[in-house]
Amino acid sequence: MAYEINEAKALVVQAGKELLESGLIARTWGNVSARISDTQFVITPSGRAYETLTPDEIVVVNIADCEYEGEIKPSSEKGVHADAYRLRPDVDFVIHTHQVNASALSPTGRELTDLLDKASKVLGPKVPVADYGMPSTDKLRKAVAATVEANPQSKAIIMKHHGALCLGADYDEAFKVAETLEEACNREIGKTVSKVTGNNLGGAKLNKAFESRFAKTDRKPDGLGSSRMLTSKAFELVMADGKSYICDKATGKAFSGIAPRTAEIHAAIYRNSDVKFIEQHTAPDVLALSRAGEDMHPHLDDFAQIAGTKVLCKNWEKTSYRTDAREIGEAMKKANAVLVKGHGALCSGNSLFDVEGVKKVLEKECRAEMYCKLTKNESPLSPIDTHIMRLIYNLKYSKQANK
Repeated sequence: MAYEINEAKALVVQAGKELLESGLIARTWGNVSARISDTQFVITPSGRAYETLTPDEIVVVNIADCEYEGEIKPSSEKGVHADAYRLRPDVDFVIHTHQVNASALSPTGRELTDLLDKASKVLGPKVPVADYGMPSTDKLRKAVAATVEANPQSKAIIMKHHGALCLGADYDEAFKVAETLEEACNREIGKTVSKVTGNNLGGAKLNKAFESRFAKTDRKPDGLGSSRMLTSKAFELVMADGKSYICDKATGKAFSGIAPRTAEIHAAIYRNSDVKFIEQHTAPDVLALSRAGEDMHPHLDDFAQIAGTKVLCKNWEKTSYRTDAREIGEAMKKANAVLVKGHGALCSGNSLFDVEGVKKVLEKECRAEMYCKLTKNESPLSPIDTHIMRLIYNLKYSKQANK
């Protein structure tokens, strides 16, 4: 049964906040909607933060033609939601997520068919995969609609290189679908890990399985520090022990005392870009991929948008006087992340909020790349597509997200 409009708007706002808390979405990624009649639904607006979203910002959209009421623009994926309501009269609540495990599996294009009985009761007999289309395009919309129509018993659809679409008769069921899908995808990853290692380690140990096959170094990561620009010529470097140094952007030298050599890396990044913050990222999946010593080619479209069309892997030896710092800085000219072999990654942005976004998509991309490599199913996105998405994001969506 369709929701009354005010209840629907309140539930959509509530869903956005709950999705953030659960980790199923981050920042403004993904979208939520609720049916209010046979002809209309309400949906989250484009590019606005879920933390501060209000019912007044939720947009009413027509199912037939996607025309909307008011001056606030609805999510650019409104067509995907409209098709779900048009094709599935049993669905009154839709959640589109970029959740980690479903996204990590998505580049392979593999359906989930070996579901546990508990999962199949929630998700249906299988979880199909919709063909790829760039975000907000007719190609994506048509691919998802075709998959929804061809699988009338499935409550979850994996969107290739993108995320997932979760369908429910109501708010509670849609959430249950999203949570169960993530568990099922983690189980699928665990099966791959078991095949590679011969041990029942589970999906959480994907990084260990990857390192057992592909790591070129097992060194413990150095603390590369975090930093922020203070003026056009100076930045503050903060190390893991809490010590801080005010450094010269031109040289990386401290104005007072002696800064660690990692200051040279931060100075080089600031000289090559206009970012204001830099942080090291040493999550297990990021460390594992950095130990392989290979460049990253986007398998997930939000990574291409937010981190870059290519993230290079560079060397760093704090006892060496080679050109490591300069090369790391140059690698950040057109990207907001760089892998540092054996040391994780450095992520940058114009705000701490932006840096956290880069860290989240980087970690998810690492998981996707490791899974693809272990399953011998390498399928990065087209370089042309990644450049288009990066350009559109920088010109449009990043500005909306920072409002």
